[in-house]
Amino acid sequence: MFKEFDMYPYVRRNLRKRYPASKGWVIKERERRGSYEPDFIVERRTKSVIERIVVEVKATPKITENHIKQINRYAKCLAGANVKIKEKILVVPSGAKVSKIPPDIKIHYSKKFSHKKKKSWKKRKRKYRKKK
Repeated sequence: MFKEFDMYPYVRRNLRKRYPASKGWVIKERERRGSYEPDFIVERRTKSVIERIVVEVKATPKITENHIKQINRYAKCLAGANVKIKEKILVVPSGAKVSKIPPDIKIHYSKKFSHKKKKSWKKRKRKYRKKK
């Protein structure tokens, strides 16, 4: 089994590819803001506005209503007069059940981590063995 912290280096790398520093994006990991601590905040400051992207990483096989409430609460707390929440991203392992996610939350699947059960080599070998 794996934990959310195991996914962080891969998430950070993928965020950096998508939001390059050359375009002004800064990635902040687990920055405590009052009583809440989102996994990642990606932000860019322009002349009059701060654009933020809230990223939450979950290592669970199923996304629940509480996970959705959590990312929405983070987005609400991080928004302000000159602060625009550009995106809300939920990073989950491949194979996670995400059927009840609202359209304003984007799902990113981590291919490196999976909740799918893999067949053992013996089972796969037996499946393709020729019958005599």
